[in-house]
Amino acid sequence: MGFRCNRKDCPYKQEIERLKEEIALLRFELEELRAKRYKSGKKKSEGEQQPKNEPKKRGGVFGHIGWFRKKPKRVDKIENVSLTKCPHCGSKDIKGYKHIEEHTQQDIILPEVETTLFRKRVYYCGRCKKTVMGRGENELPNSHIGPLAKAWAVFLKHGVKISDRDIQNIFKVLGLELVTSSIVGFRDQLRREAASIYEELKQALKRGKFVHVDETGSRVDGENVWRFKFSNKKVSVTHTDQSRGQKVVEEILGTEYDGILISDFLSAYNKIITKAKQKCLVHLLRDLKTVIEYWHTDEEVLRYCKELKNILEGAIQLHKDYKNRTWDNEYCRKRERITQRLNDFSFPNPNKKILCRFAKRLNRHKDELFTFLYHKDIDYHNNHAEQQIRPDVLLRKVTFGNRSEKGAQVHDVVMSVLQTAKLNALDPVRTFQTILLSNKKNPFAKILVPP
Repeated sequence: MGFRCNRKDCPYKQEIERLKEEIALLRFELEELRAKRYKSGKKKSEGEQQPKNEPKKRGGVFGHIGWFRKKPKRVDKIENVSLTKCPHCGSKDIKGYKHIEEHTQQDIILPEVETTLFRKRVYYCGRCKKTVMGRGENELPNSHIGPLAKAWAVFLKHGVKISDRDIQNIFKVLGLELVTSSIVGFRDQLRREAASIYEELKQALKRGKFVHVDETGSRVDGENVWRFKFSNKKVSVTHTDQSRGQKVVEEILGTEYDGILISDFLSAYNKIITKAKQKCLVHLLRDLKTVIEYWHTDEEVLRYCKELKNILEGAIQLHKDYKNRTWDNEYCRKRERITQRLNDFSFPNPNKKILCRFAKRLNRHKDELFTFLYHKDIDYHNNHAEQQIRPDVLLRKVTFGNRSEKGAQVHDVVMSVLQTAKLNALDPVRTFQTILLSNKKNPFAKILVPP
């Protein structure tokens, strides 16, 4: 039996309550660390677990609209199908109807390897005193593999996330013999050609009205590094660094950024000088949900968390209601009312350590939570950056990181070009091909023109 004392003036009662508070806080912090280290291994709470006897639901979510293939806009080939005898009994006593049944089918015709011999006439220039010659269409000088094949090899690695050995096997099936070292060389060639484009993308980020930032861990030559993702609706830039600190952000955005920085609550973003900042409310709501689960018997903690949750959800709902509407006087009144509720939000009991933790965060970032209510086209979450960094995380799980510093540089440049092309609805393979052929010309030049 455990120790129990019914005395109101028991000297151990206060100490027991303090220890319970510390144990709950340690459990909460342990869960946070586990979530960061093992994101996919987070266990469901007891209320979320499905009964053992109930089979797992199969198929799509109830109520979701199904997807149906659209009719192709063009037809490349028409084949007329007729019969001379019945396919079931073999009888030739058949008569045709006027009605024609149509069936459209799409398929992939595997390309054949095309070998081109460039016969180039040699000239002598009297001014340069040199022999010169022209360059054929889609020709890469001193290269035995064409630009489209190289572009596909790079895309299969970083876009589809398959190994160099599998890329070699795919090309072999298509009739093009390669060694894996050549595939590595294709990516390095693209890095060299796109180095100036990569720098232009970073400059374009600084001119943007806002930027989403997120980071994840990775490895280079067995050492831990950090992979940052800076992005807006048109540009995406990947940057690998050994540090996770403030200097990395300043290296990309500069010491002063004349825009809005949207991020999580990482301290590296706190001292960055910007026009404004927006902290991710989803992260804050997720922490509140975890606190409510751990302190579900503490009325004071529940009251504090639920009140803060109502304030945040009220701001989000106001943003959704006026997303496609003009901000009128009614919107301004509601916005000021919600902002004032946050400013007047009382500080908790200092004996509740978990509430003091939230109070410090609110006090530090109070002016950075409702920026989306004062600036159009600003999100209250950092989902855009998380979606942009997701391909880097998936590639890390497949490759376990990079083998060298040069490999990390290749990754940064290639992923920046690949995801910027996707953001602008451009074909990544054709974009890679254009970069290899166009002699360092930027395929995003029209998109990145400053307003």
